[in-house]
Amino acid sequence: MPSATSFLRLSTLAIAAALSASCSLALELNQCVSDDECGATGQCFDGLCKENERVEITDHIVEDTVWTADNTYLLKDLVMIVAPATLTIEPGTRILAERRAGLVSLKGAKLIAEGRRDAPIVFTSARPVGQRLAGDWAGLAMVGRAPTNRVDFNLRIDSEQDTSVGGSDESWDCGTLRYVRVEFGGAELSNGQKALKGITLAGCGSETTVEYVQTHLSDDDGIAVFGGNVDLRYAVSTRAQDDGIDLDTAWRGTAQFLAIQQDINSREGIEIENLAEDPDASPQTDARIYNFTVIGFNRDGDGQRGLYFKLGGLGTLSHGIVLGQDGAGLHIEGPESIAHANEGRVIVENTLFFDQGDSGEDYFEPDAPGDEFPSLGDYSAYQAEETGNRFGLDPGFSDPYNLGNPSWIPAAEHTTDRDLERPPEGFDPTAVFLGAFSPSAAPWTEGWTSYPLN
Repeated sequence: MPSATSFLRLSTLAIAAALSASCSLALELNQCVSDDECGATGQCFDGLCKENERVEITDHIVEDTVWTADNTYLLKDLVMIVAPATLTIEPGTRILAERRAGLVSLKGAKLIAEGRRDAPIVFTSARPVGQRLAGDWAGLAMVGRAPTNRVDFNLRIDSEQDTSVGGSDESWDCGTLRYVRVEFGGAELSNGQKALKGITLAGCGSETTVEYVQTHLSDDDGIAVFGGNVDLRYAVSTRAQDDGIDLDTAWRGTAQFLAIQQDINSREGIEIENLAEDPDASPQTDARIYNFTVIGFNRDGDGQRGLYFKLGGLGTLSHGIVLGQDGAGLHIEGPESIAHANEGRVIVENTLFFDQGDSGEDYFEPDAPGDEFPSLGDYSAYQAEETGNRFGLDPGFSDPYNLGNPSWIPAAEHTTDRDLERPPEGFDPTAVFLGAFSPSAAPWTEGWTSYPLN
């Protein structure tokens, strides 16, 4: 018969085993790979969920303020950063937003949101993971004093604050967005307007820094640039419900390394226009874009296009890959943009077009009976050998239409060759390949982007 001491030892061992199992289970439940696994106010640090304090933001920001990564911030309304205040957001900070809430840095104010690859700053819906949708909140905007061509330009926001856009300072610094992700934005505001996109840059000048940014599932454009001279580098727009990237109102900056993925509801990949109410307005939108990838929805949609010039838009696009649109790879529309094209001012060169239109080989969209606006009828200039454009060659993506994990890296066979010229001064001259990603390197999206379904 076991002694009392033996019973005590066995009981102690049983309790220890139970506690150990309980701790192991708790650790397993607390383990994570991403912030989405940690609830609305949690964050994933070193593989474990950490609960942050929630700080509700209801008032405009009128003095220099810092948001820190040990808090989770909840935007309850449309919050303005008002001149001369600067809002600084630390790497790894998570910002949630309720319906019609948003963050707008007004003219004269500044937003410094500088994350890191291993600690991006994330703006997302306040709804629980699994219930999030495009348009859950309004979006993020920066407004400055660089030139536009719209008279009395104001953001369409009901506010007592000055929401005017533009000025005469081409170098105006709106701030910094680096390693920033913006998800589920683009909602209507209280006045019924969709004034904000995923990211809106309005009147921002050349001293503004925008690089390593992603918008995902915006209910309007992913990234919209209204005027100014701001440059874009390493920008991702996935599943925007309108245009992936929209450039207009006299934008005269540069862009390099743009990655766009469209879903069935998306419209244009890159849309370039001048001014809706006056397509001849000056200064004119003059886009200069190198190294871009636009992936459509596997030829399924409603007239989806890859590249779209309209309403006086013009510019130069080169070193690109465009595939998978059901409408066309390239479309030029309206008398003003058509005139620019005939004058050689709408330049699309060194670009690979693949798998477009009903037949898979409809790279251009001609006029159709009943079209409200005329389209360029003859695209032969874009098929000339000297343009360097390539048609019907598979860029070799492994899984381009995967909405949850797109493959961005093409094969080298049709996207890299000795004859391809270097991007010009002002761009990264080492990007001697087609598309936003080198076939011989890891994608620059690695570690900080995300593609949640909801």
